[in-house]
Amino acid sequence: MRHELPRATENVAEDPDPFLTVAEVVSRLRVSKSTVYNLIGSGRLAANCIGRGKVRPRGYRVPMSQVEEYLRSSAIEPQDLAS
Repeated sequence: MRHELPRATENVAEDPDPFLTVAEVVSRLRVSKSTVYNLIGSGRLAANCIGRGKVRPRGYRVPMSQVEEYLRSSAIEPQDLAS
């Protein structure tokens, strides 16, 4: 007798939000690795912690939408530069 596993047919995301590593966020934002860790630590950039290490977690994964939102929120308007 063969057992069939049920397959998910509902509540499955059609286009899931991809996750980026810290190194990928560094290359997209063109900042240092410590800046990305500071943004995560301060809560300005949401991230998921992967694993547990002795000193710090094994790594973070940042949703692509969070990086795009951070870029939108930190944009400077041209009239703000004239001041």
